[in-house]
Amino acid sequence: MDGEFHIGKKINILARRIHRRIEKETAQYGITSVQGRIMGFIYNKSKEKDIFQKDIEEELDIRRSSVTSVLQLMEKNGFIERVSVSKDARLKKIILTQKGVDIHMNVFAFIIQIEKSLRDELSDDEQKTLIKLIDRLSEKVAD
Repeated sequence: MDGEFHIGKKINILARRIHRRIEKETAQYGITSVQGRIMGFIYNKSKEKDIFQKDIEEELDIRRSSVTSVLQLMEKNGFIERVSVSKDARLKKIILTQKGVDIHMNVFAFIIQIEKSLRDELSDDEQKTLIKLIDRLSEKVAD
């Protein structure tokens, strides 16, 4: 390769391009990508256990105040409901409404489509090499 390039910059550009495509899709449904991530987390994990605000804060590494305001907006827009649990009335589990499930399924299908288009650009060997290299570089910069 000629000239100097920056690995971090290249990875960041790719990540931002993917993020922008997903943001554009989520905007069609009146949600942000953060709301979409919350919907995905609730959808996937609520099959295993009840989901509470603290779970979302920890999983997505978002401050309590931010999660509170996002959940309030999602509830106002009919994407989620907060339901009291029998063991402690102060606790409210968070569930997706049918509207929330429908949006999640549409956004998830779009993400799978992007993933497929990226994989289709690479041979099986290239995919394995890319993942191996990303994992190795990720380990190098891990805390």
